Amino acid sequence: MNVLVNEAEPGAADHEIELLESAGHRVLRCHRREDGPFPCVGLQPAGVCPLHEPGIDVAVTVRSQPRSRPSLLEDGIACALRARVPVVVSGNVFLHPYEDLGVDTVEGEHVVGAVERVAMAPSPGHGEVATEALRDALDAASGDVIATVTRSRSRLRVVLQAAPTIDAARVKAVIPRVVAALRAYDRDTPRIDVNLATNGALVS
Repeated sequence: MNVLVNEAEPGAADHEIELLESAGHRVLRCHRREDGPFPCVGLQPAGVCPLHEPGIDVAVTVRSQPRSRPSLLEDGIACALRARVPVVVSGNVFLHPYEDLGVDTVEGEHVVGAVERVAMAPSPGHGEVATEALRDALDAASGDVIATVTRSRSRLRVVLQAAPTIDAARVKAVIPRVVAALRAYDRDTPRIDVNLATNGALVS
């Protein structure tokens, strides 16, 4: 996976980077070690933001001490959250400022497992958006339809499920509305794949 690593203090992420790379993950940074907090790599001459190229599966920030506000070196976490990339806060997570933004927290030694778990798990935000769009399009009652969305740097994978009383053809007909809602919520995803679950099987 491609993992974007930020750190609240210089050098705070060194151990986590070693763990992630040892597990085979590709680590990308918003700031090179020799540079200060501004500009980020995306604003440097011929620079490209890692969120755009090659794309990021999970973002991590590592904090060595309590901070109630983001540090200047954590600017990439705001960008990741805006791009709907899942975020993991590692290290000293006391008083971290991302608590109400749906991030995961983990101790440093367990960062690899946390990153892999978050990357594989359904995205709550995407799922809520897709489910609401599906329910509205079908004028369905709450609980009669549900959308599950998993995210990677290359695509969103969407599975739509409806109660047996709702005809599958009706669900297929409103897929464009679900896709449009997800596009409005996550403008950066390059691709959206949608399948319909019928009697436990997936139908494209």
